[in-house]
Amino acid sequence: MTNQLKGDAFSNRYRITGTLTTLSPLHIGTGEERPMEFSSEDERNKFMEKVGKIPNISTIITDHRCKPLIPGSSLRGVLRNWLLTVMEGVGTQWAVDRNYAELLEEDQTEQILQAQNDFSYLELLFGTPVNAGKVEVWDATCCTGDLEAMNDRLLDWDSRRLTYVDTSVAIDPARGTAKNKLLYKADVVPPGVTFELNLVAQNLSDEELGLVLLALEGFNSQIYPIQVGARGGRGYGRMEFKMGAIYRLEQDGVEEWIRNTLHAEGTDTTLAGYFGLPELTEAEQEQKIKDVKDKLIAAIGG
Repeated sequence: MTNQLKGDAFSNRYRITGTLTTLSPLHIGTGEERPMEFSSEDERNKFMEKVGKIPNISTIITDHRCKPLIPGSSLRGVLRNWLLTVMEGVGTQWAVDRNYAELLEEDQTEQILQAQNDFSYLELLFGTPVNAGKVEVWDATCCTGDLEAMNDRLLDWDSRRLTYVDTSVAIDPARGTAKNKLLYKADVVPPGVTFELNLVAQNLSDEELGLVLLALEGFNSQIYPIQVGARGGRGYGRMEFKMGAIYRLEQDGVEEWIRNTLHAEGTDTTLAGYFGLPELTEAEQEQKIKDVKDKLIAAIGG
Protein backbone atom coordinates (compact mmCIF):
# COMPACT_ATOMS: atom_id res chain seq x y z
CA MET A 1 0.00 0.00 0.00
CA THR A 2 1.31 3.43 -0.96
CA ASN A 3 1.57 5.91 1.90
CA GLN A 4 -0.19 9.24 1.54
CA LEU A 5 2.08 12.23 2.15
CA LYS A 6 1.05 15.55 3.64
CA GLY A 7 1.33 17.29 0.26
CA ASP A 8 -0.64 14.68 -1.69
CA ALA A 9 -4.22 15.22 -2.82
CA PHE A 10 -6.38 16.34 0.11
CA SER A 11 -8.33 13.67 1.99
CA ASN A 12 -8.84 15.08 5.49
CA ARG A 13 -7.76 17.63 8.05
CA TYR A 14 -8.04 17.37 11.83
CA ARG A 15 -7.82 19.69 14.82
CA ILE A 16 -7.60 17.86 18.13
CA THR A 17 -8.04 19.96 21.26
CA GLY A 18 -7.55 19.32 24.94
CA THR A 19 -5.83 20.56 28.07
CA LEU A 20 -2.55 19.79 29.79
CA THR A 21 -2.39 20.37 33.55
CA THR A 22 0.89 20.25 35.44
CA LEU A 23 1.18 17.38 37.93
CA SER A 24 4.71 18.34 38.99
CA PRO A 25 6.87 21.48 38.67
CA LEU A 26 7.56 22.61 35.09
CA HIS A 27 10.59 24.49 33.77
CA ILE A 28 10.99 25.26 30.07
CA GLY A 29 13.87 27.70 30.02
CA THR A 30 14.72 30.63 27.79
CA GLY A 31 18.47 30.20 28.24
CA GLU A 32 18.50 33.55 30.02
CA GLU A 33 18.78 34.56 33.66
CA ARG A 34 17.50 37.31 35.92
CA PRO A 35 19.08 38.54 39.16
CA MET A 36 17.62 37.33 42.42
CA GLU A 37 15.52 40.00 44.11
CA PHE A 38 15.33 40.82 47.83
CA SER A 39 12.64 42.62 49.80
CA SER A 40 15.23 44.65 51.74
CA GLU A 41 18.94 45.38 51.97
CA ASP A 42 19.05 43.55 55.30
CA GLU A 43 17.66 40.41 53.68
CA ARG A 44 20.27 40.71 50.94
CA ASN A 45 23.11 41.07 53.44
CA LYS A 46 21.96 38.04 55.44
CA PHE A 47 21.84 35.99 52.27
CA MET A 48 25.36 37.07 51.33
CA GLU A 49 26.67 36.13 54.78
CA LYS A 50 25.14 32.69 54.52
CA VAL A 51 25.83 31.82 50.88
CA GLY A 52 28.58 34.21 49.81
CA LYS A 53 27.23 34.79 46.31
CA ILE A 54 23.94 36.01 44.87
CA PRO A 55 22.79 33.53 42.24
CA ASN A 56 20.95 34.35 39.06
CA ILE A 57 17.59 32.72 38.34
CA SER A 58 16.98 30.81 35.11
CA THR A 59 13.83 32.18 33.51
CA ILE A 60 11.00 30.35 31.76
CA ILE A 61 9.33 30.99 28.41
CA THR A 62 6.31 33.30 28.69
CA ASP A 63 3.85 34.79 26.22
CA HIS A 64 2.78 38.41 25.65
CA ARG A 65 0.66 38.26 28.82
CA CYS A 66 3.68 37.18 30.89
CA LYS A 67 1.98 33.82 31.38
CA PRO A 68 3.95 30.56 31.06
CA LEU A 69 3.95 29.00 27.61
CA ILE A 70 4.74 25.51 26.33
CA PRO A 71 6.22 25.81 22.81
CA GLY A 72 4.59 23.62 20.21
CA SER A 73 8.04 22.44 19.15
CA SER A 74 8.64 21.08 22.66
CA LEU A 75 5.33 19.21 22.66
CA ARG A 76 5.88 17.87 19.16
CA GLY A 77 9.33 16.65 20.15
CA VAL A 78 8.24 14.76 23.26
CA LEU A 79 5.27 13.20 21.45
CA ARG A 80 7.52 11.96 18.66
CA ASN A 81 10.20 10.62 21.02
CA TRP A 82 7.61 8.84 23.15
CA LEU A 83 6.08 7.14 20.11
CA LEU A 84 9.53 6.14 18.82
CA THR A 85 10.40 4.51 22.13
CA VAL A 86 7.06 2.74 22.48
CA MET A 87 6.52 1.64 18.86
CA GLU A 88 10.03 1.00 17.52
CA GLY A 89 10.04 -2.57 18.80
CA VAL A 90 6.62 -3.34 17.32
CA GLY A 91 7.80 -3.25 13.72
CA THR A 92 9.31 -1.05 11.02
CA GLN A 93 5.84 -0.20 9.72
CA TRP A 94 5.25 1.82 12.89
CA ALA A 95 8.48 3.56 13.88
CA VAL A 96 12.04 3.67 12.56
CA ASP A 97 15.05 5.70 13.68
CA ARG A 98 16.60 5.94 10.23
CA ASN A 99 19.85 7.41 8.88
CA TYR A 100 18.90 9.58 5.89
CA ALA A 101 22.42 10.36 4.64
CA GLU A 102 22.25 8.06 1.60
CA LEU A 103 18.68 9.04 0.75
CA LEU A 104 19.65 12.72 0.74
CA GLU A 105 22.08 11.93 -2.10
CA GLU A 106 19.22 10.64 -4.29
CA ASP A 107 17.10 12.82 -6.56
CA GLN A 108 13.72 14.05 -5.35
CA THR A 109 11.76 11.47 -7.34
CA GLU A 110 13.54 8.62 -5.58
CA GLN A 111 13.10 10.32 -2.20
CA ILE A 112 9.35 10.63 -2.75
CA LEU A 113 9.06 7.00 -3.87
CA GLN A 114 10.87 5.76 -0.78
CA ALA A 115 8.73 7.93 1.49
CA GLN A 116 5.56 6.62 -0.15
CA ASN A 117 6.58 2.96 -0.10
CA ASP A 118 8.98 2.42 2.81
CA PHE A 119 8.54 5.07 5.49
CA SER A 120 7.02 4.24 8.86
CA TYR A 121 3.93 5.94 10.24
CA LEU A 122 6.15 7.86 12.67
CA GLU A 123 8.19 9.32 9.80
CA LEU A 124 5.04 10.28 7.92
CA LEU A 125 3.51 11.92 10.99
CA PHE A 126 6.49 13.92 12.22
CA GLY A 127 8.57 14.33 9.07
CA THR A 128 12.14 13.65 8.02
CA PRO A 129 14.80 15.58 6.06
CA VAL A 130 12.97 14.56 2.85
CA ASN A 131 9.27 14.88 3.74
CA ALA A 132 7.09 17.28 5.68
CA GLY A 133 5.36 15.87 8.74
CA LYS A 134 1.58 15.64 8.80
CA VAL A 135 1.34 16.76 12.44
CA GLU A 136 1.63 20.34 13.70
CA VAL A 137 1.39 21.26 17.39
CA TRP A 138 0.57 24.83 18.33
CA ASP A 139 2.08 26.65 21.30
CA ALA A 140 0.10 25.69 24.41
CA THR A 141 -1.10 28.86 26.12
CA CYS A 142 -1.88 29.09 29.81
CA CYS A 143 -5.57 29.24 30.75
CA THR A 144 -5.10 29.55 34.53
CA GLY A 145 -5.71 33.00 35.97
CA ASP A 146 -3.67 34.89 38.55
CA LEU A 147 -3.20 32.99 41.83
CA GLU A 148 -2.53 35.30 44.76
CA ALA A 149 -3.08 32.56 47.36
CA MET A 150 0.31 30.95 46.73
CA ASN A 151 2.30 33.88 48.17
CA ASP A 152 2.81 32.38 51.63
CA ARG A 153 3.73 28.89 50.45
CA LEU A 154 6.23 29.24 47.60
CA LEU A 155 9.50 31.18 47.41
CA ASP A 156 9.32 34.39 45.36
CA TRP A 157 5.83 33.56 44.05
CA ASP A 158 4.76 35.60 41.01
CA SER A 159 0.95 35.61 40.91
CA ARG A 160 0.79 36.76 37.30
CA ARG A 161 3.56 34.65 35.78
CA LEU A 162 2.48 31.70 37.97
CA THR A 163 6.04 30.79 38.94
CA TYR A 164 8.08 30.36 42.08
CA VAL A 165 11.83 29.97 42.54
CA ASP A 166 13.16 26.45 42.92
CA THR A 167 16.57 26.03 44.56
CA SER A 168 19.01 23.22 43.86
CA VAL A 169 22.67 22.70 44.62
CA ALA A 170 25.03 22.97 41.67
CA ILE A 171 26.80 19.70 40.87
CA ASP A 172 30.47 19.40 40.00
CA PRO A 173 30.37 17.42 36.72
CA ALA A 174 33.81 15.90 37.30
CA ARG A 175 33.20 14.65 40.84
CA GLY A 176 29.45 14.27 40.83
CA THR A 177 29.23 16.06 44.18
CA ALA A 178 27.64 19.31 45.29
CA LYS A 179 29.71 22.46 44.86
CA ASN A 180 30.33 24.31 48.10
CA LYS A 181 27.99 27.28 48.65
CA LEU A 182 26.89 27.29 45.00
CA LEU A 183 23.14 27.20 44.42
CA TYR A 184 21.21 26.88 41.18
CA LYS A 185 17.88 28.69 41.04
CA ALA A 186 15.17 28.54 38.40
CA ASP A 187 11.65 29.82 37.85
CA VAL A 188 9.21 26.90 37.81
CA VAL A 189 5.47 26.53 37.28
CA PRO A 190 3.79 24.63 40.15
CA PRO A 191 1.37 21.70 39.85
CA GLY A 192 -2.22 22.62 39.00
CA VAL A 193 -1.62 25.07 36.14
CA THR A 194 -3.54 24.32 32.93
CA PHE A 195 -2.56 24.87 29.29
CA GLU A 196 -4.67 24.69 26.14
CA LEU A 197 -3.49 22.14 23.57
CA ASN A 198 -4.17 22.24 19.82
CA LEU A 199 -2.81 19.58 17.46
CA VAL A 200 -3.60 19.79 13.75
CA ALA A 201 -2.88 17.27 11.03
CA GLN A 202 -3.63 16.55 7.39
CA ASN A 203 -4.15 13.41 5.30
CA LEU A 204 -4.21 11.01 8.23
CA SER A 205 -4.96 7.33 7.86
CA ASP A 206 -6.89 5.70 10.71
CA GLU A 207 -3.66 4.07 11.89
CA GLU A 208 -1.90 7.44 12.00
CA LEU A 209 -4.80 9.05 13.86
CA GLY A 210 -4.67 6.16 16.31
CA LEU A 211 -0.97 6.79 16.92
CA VAL A 212 -1.63 10.49 17.54
CA LEU A 213 -4.32 9.65 20.11
CA LEU A 214 -2.03 7.04 21.68
CA ALA A 215 0.76 9.61 22.02
CA LEU A 216 -1.55 12.13 23.69
CA GLU A 217 -2.57 9.46 26.21
CA GLY A 218 1.15 9.03 26.88
CA PHE A 219 0.94 12.06 29.18
CA ASN A 220 -1.35 9.98 31.44
CA SER A 221 0.76 6.82 31.46
CA GLN A 222 1.68 5.53 34.91
CA ILE A 223 4.44 3.32 33.48
CA TYR A 224 6.24 5.57 30.99
CA PRO A 225 4.75 9.08 31.14
CA ILE A 226 5.64 11.86 28.75
CA GLN A 227 7.54 14.64 30.53
CA VAL A 228 8.04 18.19 29.26
CA GLY A 229 10.92 20.55 29.93
CA ALA A 230 13.97 20.27 32.17
CA ARG A 231 14.74 18.18 35.29
CA GLY A 232 12.81 15.13 34.18
CA GLY A 233 15.12 13.02 36.32
CA ARG A 234 13.70 14.75 39.38
CA GLY A 235 10.15 14.08 38.26
CA TYR A 236 9.52 17.52 36.78
CA GLY A 237 7.39 18.04 33.68
CA ARG A 238 4.59 15.55 34.43
CA MET A 239 1.27 16.59 32.86
CA GLU A 240 -2.31 15.32 32.78
CA PHE A 241 -4.00 15.34 29.37
CA LYS A 242 -7.77 15.72 29.01
CA MET A 243 -9.36 15.34 25.60
CA GLY A 244 -11.43 18.20 24.25
CA ALA A 245 -13.35 18.48 20.98
CA ILE A 246 -12.14 16.95 17.72
CA TYR A 247 -12.74 18.81 14.46
CA ARG A 248 -12.54 17.10 11.08
CA LEU A 249 -12.84 18.20 7.46
CA GLU A 250 -13.10 15.57 4.74
CA GLN A 251 -12.93 15.93 0.99
CA ASP A 252 -16.69 16.13 0.47
CA GLY A 253 -16.93 19.07 2.89
CA VAL A 254 -14.26 21.29 1.33
CA GLU A 255 -16.64 23.47 -0.71
CA GLU A 256 -18.75 24.32 2.33
CA TRP A 257 -15.61 25.03 4.38
CA ILE A 258 -14.37 27.43 1.69
CA ARG A 259 -17.73 29.23 1.63
CA ASN A 260 -17.71 29.59 5.42
CA THR A 261 -14.13 30.88 5.35
CA LEU A 262 -14.97 33.49 2.69
CA HIS A 263 -18.08 34.63 4.58
CA ALA A 264 -16.04 34.97 7.77
CA GLU A 265 -13.44 37.24 6.18
CA GLY A 266 -13.56 40.72 7.67
CA THR A 267 -15.94 39.71 10.48
CA ASP A 268 -15.44 38.95 14.15
CA THR A 269 -16.33 35.29 13.72
CA THR A 270 -13.74 32.61 14.41
CA LEU A 271 -15.16 30.16 11.85
CA ALA A 272 -12.25 30.56 9.44
CA GLY A 273 -9.21 28.43 8.72
CA TYR A 274 -8.63 25.67 11.24
CA PHE A 275 -11.34 27.18 13.44
CA GLY A 276 -13.84 26.58 10.65
CA LEU A 277 -13.42 22.82 10.61
CA PRO A 278 -16.65 20.99 11.45
CA GLU A 279 -16.82 19.75 15.04
CA LEU A 280 -17.62 16.10 15.58
CA THR A 281 -20.62 15.45 17.78
CA GLU A 282 -19.93 13.71 21.08
CA ALA A 283 -21.25 10.44 19.67
CA GLU A 284 -19.23 10.81 16.45
CA GLN A 285 -16.07 11.58 18.42
CA GLU A 286 -16.50 8.61 20.75
CA GLN A 287 -17.17 6.29 17.80
CA LYS A 288 -14.20 7.61 15.81
CA ILE A 289 -11.83 7.19 18.75
CA LYS A 290 -13.12 3.65 19.33
CA ASP A 291 -12.81 2.75 15.64
CA VAL A 292 -9.22 3.97 15.24
CA LYS A 293 -8.12 2.38 18.52
CA ASP A 294 -9.66 -0.95 17.52
CA LYS A 295 -8.01 -0.71 14.11
CA LEU A 296 -4.66 0.17 15.69
CA ILE A 297 -4.84 -2.76 18.11
CA ALA A 298 -5.79 -5.15 15.31
CA ALA A 299 -2.97 -3.90 13.08
CA ILE A 300 -0.40 -4.28 15.85
CA GLY A 301 -1.67 -7.77 16.55
CA GLY A 302 -3.24 -7.25 19.95
